[in-house]
Amino acid sequence: MPNVQRTLQARLALMESPEWVPAMIAKIRETEKSGFFRWFDSGDLQSLKTLKAIVRIAIALPEIQFWLPTKEYGIVSEYVELFGSFPSNLTVRLSAFMVDKAGPNNLAENLGVTTSEVSSTSGTCPAPTQGNKCGDCRACWSKDVQTVTYRMH
Repeated sequence: MPNVQRTLQARLALMESPEWVPAMIAKIRETEKSGFFRWFDSGDLQSLKTLKAIVRIAIALPEIQFWLPTKEYGIVSEYVELFGSFPSNLTVRLSAFMVDKAGPNNLAENLGVTTSEVSSTSGTCPAPTQGNKCGDCRACWSKDVQTVTYRMH
């Protein structure tokens, strides 16, 4: 785990740099050919500053659909209170804290965002039957899909 911690700390330090937003815009523009980008394969939002930077990146890249899963309800609430809604190409999904428990659906509805849950028995996410890959599924990136349920693995 020390290697993972070092990597996460290095990422956090980079995100605090004033060069991070322009560097991410350039890197995503250069490398993301699918048109879909997921934030945080490990970790989560650290601050309102980070969320504002992610919003700036989404605004700069309207051709990319962004998905931001997060358990940082307070940061998302603060953003919405200060700035209103998110760009149309940024889907924020408030993640449930517990397996087999509902996500924060009322809060998500009030904030204009979506949710995700984890079930020990079933899920709507097809990745487990597709080699743990999204394939053509884009439910997580869609604001029209209110809740995505992942099967615990």
